[in-house]
Amino acid sequence: MVTTRNTSTNEAGGVVRALEMRMEEMQRRHEEMQRKHEEEMATVRAECLAQLRDEKERQTGEGSKEAHSSAQGQDDWRKEEQKNTEEEKEKGEENLVLIKPEMPSVPVPFVQAVMDVRISDQFIPPQFKMYDGTSDPEAHVKSFTNAMAFRTGCDAIWCRAFSLSLEGEALEWFNSLPNGSVENFKGLSGMFNEQFATCRPKDVTLVDLMNLKQGKEEPLRTLMDRFTKTVQRVRGLSLEMALQYVMSTLRPGPFKESVCRTLPKTLEELRQRATDEARVEEMKQNYRREMQDAKDKNEGKQQVQPQRPGGVKGRDGPRVPRFPQYTPLNAPRAWIL
Repeated sequence: MVTTRNTSTNEAGGVVRALEMRMEEMQRRHEEMQRKHEEEMATVRAECLAQLRDEKERQTGEGSKEAHSSAQGQDDWRKEEQKNTEEEKEKGEENLVLIKPEMPSVPVPFVQAVMDVRISDQFIPPQFKMYDGTSDPEAHVKSFTNAMAFRTGCDAIWCRAFSLSLEGEALEWFNSLPNGSVENFKGLSGMFNEQFATCRPKDVTLVDLMNLKQGKEEPLRTLMDRFTKTVQRVRGLSLEMALQYVMSTLRPGPFKESVCRTLPKTLEELRQRATDEARVEEMKQNYRREMQDAKDKNEGKQQVQPQRPGGVKGRDGPRVPRFPQYTPLNAPRAWIL
């Protein structure tokens, strides 16, 4: 007894086989048509070459006057096609190669695989930010990789170009690397970060933010710059906590009273209010400076003694009568004597 399930399975299998046979037939016809098209194109090209040769021989008067057969023309066309294919293949292989497989005469820290990659003459390295061994090495590696990723993603070229971004002590370290010690850029950047690990900036913690205080004569603008940079460097610091610590940072004054009355909701609002207060603070300082300069100028004028016109100084000592024969009645005894 044949069940319905078996019947459905047989019918589905027959449909699949029919579709497969149909697809094979269509593929065979397609290949046959493509082969016929190639043969027709080869015949047309051969005839064109033969006609061109006949025309050239007729114009120059050289060569045989007998026409070339289509078979010979087809052979010539195939030889020329093969020659062109080989030339294109050689050009393609030349374009794919990036670096000349030549080893330098001096020792280099790269392995043979890195040196076998050939740099094209059209490759222009980007402008790097130079590193002298005194700043953050991780920041320099990030800057270098961003610049190189814009030009190429070849790891070997990254290794070869890294020394172009070094100077001073960092370049001396690179030149002292053992021969064949660099296999890839990951290993090179790891050695670089380990060598200059002491130059990495110190991690800022919440304690550093708590100890941040405004100096006695420190302007508000300078304090807010330090506070903003410290907040950005503290990892995992929430906005609410950062705004709470600004109160302990400020010294007593109008701005601290304003923040205490109305606490800012965002760092941007705090920065804007601090900028406005710093502008008022600078205006007051300029006014006090002008008043002090005017006061000093007035005091300097008072200290200068007035002089008679023409620069003639007064005579010292007691004044005597202009005419000796004249003696006033109430003149002192010293005058009469």
